[in-house]
Amino acid sequence: MTSENTGSTDIGSSSAGSAKAGTPAGAGRDSAAPAKPVKETEVERARAELVAALTELEDKVNVPKKVRRMREQEPRKFFAAVGTAGTVAAGLLTLGVLSLIRRR
Repeated sequence: MTSENTGSTDIGSSSAGSAKAGTPAGAGRDSAAPAKPVKETEVERARAELVAALTELEDKVNVPKKVRRMREQEPRKFFAAVGTAGTVAAGLLTLGVLSLIRRR
């Protein structure tokens, strides 16, 4: 067990020692760290705005999604619209059939 611990300590100390010897403790990381999160935050904010804009556009253009949402959120309006559309379609079909009969 002692040889295993010594081996892992030597490996850890040699890699840590070489990193510490070249630069002061954390000097390179601290100076670059504030700039990176700012850029990531700007990018994340821009992505969120783009996603929101695309979602809004999809909601406006996607008719099946609008119909599904209307059926779930406002079932009375949905069934009223479906009934009205059915009545109008039946009326137009009746007018078409009557105009064909009168032509003969």
